[in-house]
Amino acid sequence: MLGNKLSKTKNQKEVATQAKKTVAKTKPKNKVKVKGKGKGKGKDKDKTKDKVMLGETESKILMALERGSGDGPHQVATQPSLVALRFMDISLRHSDIQLIQSTNEGVNERLVAFYYTYLQQRRYRSQTDLHFLNPAMAARLRHMDMRQLLAMVRDRRLNEKQFILVPLSSHPRPHGHWSLLLISRPDGKFYHFDSLDYSHSMLAGLVSETLRAPLEAWKFALVTGRCLQQELLPAGKEGSVRDPASGIHMMCMTDYVADYVSRVGYATSTLLIAYDEVTAKRTQLLELILSLGGNLPSKRGR
Repeated sequence: MLGNKLSKTKNQKEVATQAKKTVAKTKPKNKVKVKGKGKGKGKDKDKTKDKVMLGETESKILMALERGSGDGPHQVATQPSLVALRFMDISLRHSDIQLIQSTNEGVNERLVAFYYTYLQQRRYRSQTDLHFLNPAMAARLRHMDMRQLLAMVRDRRLNEKQFILVPLSSHPRPHGHWSLLLISRPDGKFYHFDSLDYSHSMLAGLVSETLRAPLEAWKFALVTGRCLQQELLPAGKEGSVRDPASGIHMMCMTDYVADYVSRVGYATSTLLIAYDEVTAKRTQLLELILSLGGNLPSKRGR
């Protein structure tokens, strides 16, 4: 009797143990399958998201290269600004125009691209020795390899140009600082004009060194020019430079330099501009936009 009970208990234990092993073997397999399905779906979603983001990035880069980048710092991304003027392949927006209307704002890359395109295609169209380099291309110079630099020079026939005007910017947004680099082949020099004198000295040096080989300008000296009748004081926090007039000044200097070299056939390191001329340039730009068929938005409220 006792032996039968022990045998029965032993059998029950063996059955229970076998059942536990069966459950243990079954559960991991089910979990693995579920996890595998979940991971696969997650990867597919991530890949789709990455493709969308990549497409958006490429579109933004192409737009930046063709039309310049950036609205004003107050532009709301969800409310795209209306177009104020279409000129060549550039579309100026209301938010761009409002930067010119305010004396407290600088200019962005799109405004500079518009003005340089106007000078190249209209005012100095017959001056084949002059080239106004697009600001988006100027910003890329230091990040291009020699093959790309040579292709850029070849496509624009820059080795045949006597004077090349290059707009330099520490940041192509309204709060960035702008200066002008002139490459003068007759003088064998790089002239750098900066409203804050030496604020962009390092940048001008880097761009000059980048262009020596592709332009075959090995012996060209870099000269710091004088371009303002009075000194401008930088404004900002902790020594940072914020000069709302620097982009406007750079446009004025572009006018002065282009006019001078087209008349006399060589450059100079001294072309002084009165600060009143810099202030008046904003009004001139607005009148130019109107003359080209553009419209002016209301000034941005504060």
